[in-house]
Amino acid sequence: MKRFCLLLSALILGGAVCRAQFTDSTTGLLQMPTAEMQESGTFMITNNYLNKHALPTSGWGYDTFAYGFSMTFWSRLEVGYVCTIFDGKRKPNPSDRDKIMFNQDRHFYGRVQIFKEGEFGWKWMPAVVAGLSDPTTGSSSGGYVDMNVEGSGNGYFNRLYLVASKHFATPWGEVGAHAGWQYNRRSDYPLNGPAVGVEWKPRWLCDRWLLDDLNLIAEYDSRTFNIGFVASIWENRFEAMFELQNMKWINFGLRYKLRLK
Repeated sequence: MKRFCLLLSALILGGAVCRAQFTDSTTGLLQMPTAEMQESGTFMITNNYLNKHALPTSGWGYDTFAYGFSMTFWSRLEVGYVCTIFDGKRKPNPSDRDKIMFNQDRHFYGRVQIFKEGEFGWKWMPAVVAGLSDPTTGSSSGGYVDMNVEGSGNGYFNRLYLVASKHFATPWGEVGAHAGWQYNRRSDYPLNGPAVGVEWKPRWLCDRWLLDDLNLIAEYDSRTFNIGFVASIWENRFEAMFELQNMKWINFGLRYKLRLK
């Protein structure tokens, strides 16, 4: 197991050099999920600006906004609800102006942590999470309930994934290594392949001034190579995200976290 984890970490680091799931309002890196979990009772509100390349082509040909809510239970289960804004459509009356941010796509997600890091006293045990996003649709055909919808249309953000995460203490700060597999059968937002990423918290930038943590991130999310950061302030209640998707397209967001005891 030790040899496997070392190999896994090397692959992750190598993949990051060759090129948060924050953009889906869930726990993760930038576009990639991780096996990390929030503390039990954590409620999150996330707001994002997303460029059109971060979105399914059948729904959006333009930049837009998204917002989401999530809750973590028992430090093992996270469930959430995400809304992504469509441009409004002109009414039949030509004197009416277009309505901006009038309609929105809605989807649910869930993720379960199967193993925690170091569980059962096994030092090299990585955390492992299985997740599901946008599993159903309101289409009249009744498809997607069985997660077997292909092509485009409703169910824009569908995916299944399995991911492992491991963290390492270094003299320069904590390093997190993540690897997994994402899958769907979409033609407008295809995900069917490995996802790898690495994050680094420089120790000299933690607990400085207003800054609690700074995560520097590089990832491959099965579609694009992305770099960015997530900065935490005010006792980790607020997180700010900035991303260069595929090294050129900008996404950014802000998250509020509240621990409900």
